[in-house]
Amino acid sequence: MAKLLLLMGLIPVFVSFVARKFLSDRIVRKEGGAELSISGHEMIERILKKGRAGDVEIQVKKRLFIVLGPTRLVVSPSLSQSRKARDVAEAGILAGLVLMARRQEKVVNWRKWAVKFGSAMPAFTMIVMAFAMVIGRLSPTLCLGIVAASLGFATTFLWFTLPVERAAAGTVADMLEETALVARRSEGEAIAGLVRALSWRRIVPGAIAWIGGK
Repeated sequence: MAKLLLLMGLIPVFVSFVARKFLSDRIVRKEGGAELSISGHEMIERILKKGRAGDVEIQVKKRLFIVLGPTRLVVSPSLSQSRKARDVAEAGILAGLVLMARRQEKVVNWRKWAVKFGSAMPAFTMIVMAFAMVIGRLSPTLCLGIVAASLGFATTFLWFTLPVERAAAGTVADMLEETALVARRSEGEAIAGLVRALSWRRIVPGAIAWIGGK
């Protein structure tokens, strides 16, 4: 049983890391460090204005998970102020999710829940299994299998809700490529490519996402 849990849990996680490496990480590491003429906050404002969502309240404060809805978006100070291409693109995806939430709030809530679950549930399971192993209630092999299973379960949910984030990213990328959302066309095209690449980032549970780097 332990080996089966371990196998079923690690396969989807491994697939996610490989997919993220080829579909996102290589592009982000190559182009994400460039300095742009626009900040993350400015990108959000322009996308919302273009999407006729100028009434959305933008709050700048630290947050652990995605906090957004049809009329509200919380963005971290570092993301808001940054002019790095990677951060600007990430801010663009958040704005795209707000626009989608105005049309399909339930599906966006599912995506937010999946991201939170991917960070919280495996971490909680690790703590519980560590305690169970210390007091001798479960064998180390079984504990490891249960932790792996929780990671696999969280990864499955991330894949299941991925089309939501992909659709939001696609909307933003189309805006950047088809309109003068950014004054410099070269910057607009670069951000559009990063937006599409970053939409693949959250297919690895947040509890272990750090393994692949930022």
